[in-house]
Amino acid sequence: MERGPFSEAGRRRRRLFLSKVHVGLAAAGTLASCLGIGIAINGGLEFNRTKVFTGVGIIAFSTILYIAMLFVKDESP
Repeated sequence: MERGPFSEAGRRRRRLFLSKVHVGLAAAGTLASCLGIGIAINGGLEFNRTKVFTGVGIIAFSTILYIAMLFVKDESP
């Protein structure tokens, strides 16, 4: 049985790892956007423009994270 990163077992391990990374990034992006929404709402209630912009920045960052995940190839042919 062939071992190493270029064997069939190595490819399966790499695909499994990449799928776990995608799930982790999706979870982190979801939690970050929830945090950003909370900060923006809190800043809006306090009329604090800095908090609102910080919350919007966090929401924008998590959106960019989601879009970047769309272009990452998770399976090798």
